[in-house]
Amino acid sequence: MILTLFANAQSPGDKPAESVDSATAKTADPKLHADAIRLVEVSRTRQRIQDNLRQTVDDGGKQMMEKCPRCTVEYRGEWEKRFLERTNIDDYVAVFVRAYEKYFTDAEINELIVFQKEKEASKDASPPPALKEKLSSVMPSVLGEIMGGCAGIGAKLGAEIGAEIEREHPEYLKPETNKP
Repeated sequence: MILTLFANAQSPGDKPAESVDSATAKTADPKLHADAIRLVEVSRTRQRIQDNLRQTVDDGGKQMMEKCPRCTVEYRGEWEKRFLERTNIDDYVAVFVRAYEKYFTDAEINELIVFQKEKEASKDASPPPALKEKLSSVMPSVLGEIMGGCAGIGAKLGAEIGAEIEREHPEYLKPETNKP
């Protein structure tokens, strides 16, 4: 069925999930949570997500078309339009915040904030040795968690949108070919 395709179109997505502050704050230390949010802000994560959203959705639409022989150009256009309209950047930001809270202490997050600010001021800034070692050891896990969380959000939204389009616009799908 077409719905499976959308699980593979790993683009950012939306569900009006809980806000960044409330989703994580329930389980995290409030100071750690606030500092993780500040790190995300200082690193301009929200802006980077917004800046790349249209390209990411376009890439997801291309992947979908490769995997969906029944999908028409109209289907893709409608899917991309709805995806862009319904994407909630806060959902993605929350993934970053949760990952930072999981892998870093509050003190490490504060060091990362200072390092990020120094890096903006001077391109040759480098983190303190202990932080550099920590980054080397946990970054594959942090990035994996972020990528997986963001892909899950996009896959869920993509599947929901695909199901809606399939119901509302069956004419956007090419007829099934009968295989013997």
